[in-house]
Amino acid sequence: MIKFKHIRSRIAFTFLTVVVAIQLAGLIPLKYALVKHANTLAEDQIDVGQRVFVSLLQHNTQSLKQATQVLAADFAFREAVATNDAETIESALESYQGRIRAQIAFYISNDENLVVGTSDAKAILKSLDARQAIIQSNAGTLQFDIVDDKPYQLITVPVKAPETIGWIVMGFAVDSQLASQIKQLTHLDVTFVQKTNVKNWQLVSSTADKALSNLLLKTVADLYRQRLTLHSVDLNDETYHLKIRALHETPDEALLVVLQGSVAPFTQDLNILFKVMLVLTLIGVGIFAVLIWYVSRKTTEPIAELVKDADKIAMGDYETEIQVSSTDEVGYLAKAMNGMREAVLQRSLRIQRLAFNDELTGLYNRLAFNQGVHQAISTHADSQQKLSVIVINIHRFKPINQTLGRDFGDDLLRHVGQVLKQHVLSEKDMVARLDADEFAVLLQQTDQAKATRYADKIQQVFEQPVSVQGQAIDVRTGIGIALYPDHGMDEEALLNHAETALQESRAKKSPWIVYNTALEIDQSETLTLISDLKQAIQHDQLLLYIQPKIDITTRRAVGGEALIRWVHPEKGMIFPDQFIPFAEQTGVISDITNWMLLRACQVLADFQKQGLRLSLAVNLSTRDLNNMELPAQITHLLSSHGLEPKALKLEITEGSLMQDPERAELVVKKLAAMGLHLAIDDFGTGYSSLAYLRQLPVQELKIDRSFVMFMDKNSGDASIVKSTIDLAHNLGLMVVAEGIENEYVLNQLARLGCNEGQGYFIGKPMPEKDFSIWLQRWEGQNEIEIDIGDDLSFAINPLEADPQPSDPFKLDNI
Repeated sequence: MIKFKHIRSRIAFTFLTVVVAIQLAGLIPLKYALVKHANTLAEDQIDVGQRVFVSLLQHNTQSLKQATQVLAADFAFREAVATNDAETIESALESYQGRIRAQIAFYISNDENLVVGTSDAKAILKSLDARQAIIQSNAGTLQFDIVDDKPYQLITVPVKAPETIGWIVMGFAVDSQLASQIKQLTHLDVTFVQKTNVKNWQLVSSTADKALSNLLLKTVADLYRQRLTLHSVDLNDETYHLKIRALHETPDEALLVVLQGSVAPFTQDLNILFKVMLVLTLIGVGIFAVLIWYVSRKTTEPIAELVKDADKIAMGDYETEIQVSSTDEVGYLAKAMNGMREAVLQRSLRIQRLAFNDELTGLYNRLAFNQGVHQAISTHADSQQKLSVIVINIHRFKPINQTLGRDFGDDLLRHVGQVLKQHVLSEKDMVARLDADEFAVLLQQTDQAKATRYADKIQQVFEQPVSVQGQAIDVRTGIGIALYPDHGMDEEALLNHAETALQESRAKKSPWIVYNTALEIDQSETLTLISDLKQAIQHDQLLLYIQPKIDITTRRAVGGEALIRWVHPEKGMIFPDQFIPFAEQTGVISDITNWMLLRACQVLADFQKQGLRLSLAVNLSTRDLNNMELPAQITHLLSSHGLEPKALKLEITEGSLMQDPERAELVVKKLAAMGLHLAIDDFGTGYSSLAYLRQLPVQELKIDRSFVMFMDKNSGDASIVKSTIDLAHNLGLMVVAEGIENEYVLNQLARLGCNEGQGYFIGKPMPEKDFSIWLQRWEGQNEIEIDIGDDLSFAINPLEADPQPSDPFKLDNI
């Protein structure tokens, strides 16, 4: 099976094979017919030659017989015969023998008593059957005989006087002269061969050359026995047709004449004709071959082009469109391949988009951003130009997503992404979304000054509420900045350092932070603190602080808010903002809550022993609200310390409720069912809806200090506080104001109907042991100096105190 590399080769080979087969199918019968025709012509020539040969012999016999009859009719000869004059008969025979060129001549009487022959015939008369010759002559048949190993044709003529009295017999030798005479008339080679009783087949004479005659002699014996009318033999690589005729035949002797004609002269012209036909056939095949090759090439050319296009597609070139110029099957195939190419291109682009783009925002993803930073570093390496990697995080995105829905959160992310993209410094800058609420910006050829200006611009943009789905929402961001080559030599280091700066920005609530090595030290210290915090709980290194609360109308103390401080054996006083966020992340916050609840119950039990009807509020974290065992734990603490549930207040933030609203609601309802007083802390800073809060069994709403501190200077804040108080009262909630810094604000809150308040004007957070002193002095309206533990003392007389700045160490979450 022949394997072809190209279809056009297979088509050309197939059609060419068919053409050659057709031509051979015509040439072979033609060749056969030509050979047959040549043989027929040769046979006809042999047949004609044979007839001419016979006619010639008959004609010669007749002529010789007439010539001999002249002698037989001669009077003198008949008189000599009549008188048995042998001498005269012999003389007459010799004279006439020479005249008619006979080789032998003799007379024989009718009774065979007188036999006279010429001198040449005397020797052969002994072996000649004269009587048989006379009988054959009378029968009219040609008579040949072999006499003395020589063949002769015998002519017998009767001598009459008037009756037949004797016979004249003339003998003519069968020799080359006769053969040549026959050849001249028949154009056939003539060969005489004979066999005698003493000699096998021998050549008598032949017109053919000696070699051919000898070959013929070797085959005559076999051919003669076959008794065919025509023989065909190959002699000297040439085909001959033979006609063999027996001139004399006895059991011991035979004289044969072989007429031989070659077929070659007849096939020669036909072979030339055949060769011409063959040449024409080859020329035709050649023309067909060129035509077939051209047609097959033209036919397969579009397929070859499709193969090239397929190779391009296989090499990943999906952009080049396959040109379709025909409407046949190849055209349909090209259209199908175009469709396949387009589908593959679209899938490839989609895969590329998924691999390098964020599907939600259409921005680059982390992988593409890393590659972009890597390329930028490669570009900037030679010129030593700086670039900036800025990581931006949206504060409280998870609560927003859970409260307002995922679709809203997705639109917010798209909006933030577009804002970041709109404010890049050049077209080469990149904006990517790294994580759920985290973005990254690559600013090319940017030093620290330009990077911070970009961060300031972003902060300014988000200072105004953004509109998403027709709803205005405040967006706060944290930003970390890392610079190449100052803060890293590769993309991974820059991104890690920018995220480190971002974490610091979030921890310190700073608009932006530029990375520095000290941040790494802070993080290391933080990890150390987490480890030490677990030991701090066990080794009683934590302190309970109380910030007092009063009834705004009567200005009498009603209790306080329990806060925490950590006295580290090596680092000294550590404030909650340095360890609470990490405690929440690591789960240690649950142990801290348990410690706070225990200490609060112990303090309340002491108050109860002192006859004081005060309450303490303890903050609960998100993890606490997801702890289904918390109600049982609190029940056990209250009962073990002999406390009423109303003595302990629990403060929860809007954000902690939104982490897992369903689970938090279930825990809150169990706590409320126990008779515990529940308060929403830092109201106004979260994103909980009023409809949701209304469903919760809370009794108190604490207005965040950021709205209260400057309500004496900012009418907007005053309006918010007033609206919140009215709203809470309409919902049946008691209102507590945080951040009361001066008496004016205290009086203003009293006029607005606020129920309770706390702040530096009333009392800073203080150790539990100092709370009794403060209580006595507050109630007695005396001036006192107390140690509030934060190294911030002031005259306790609130009426003479100046407004104080906000406490940077206030633990809002505990």
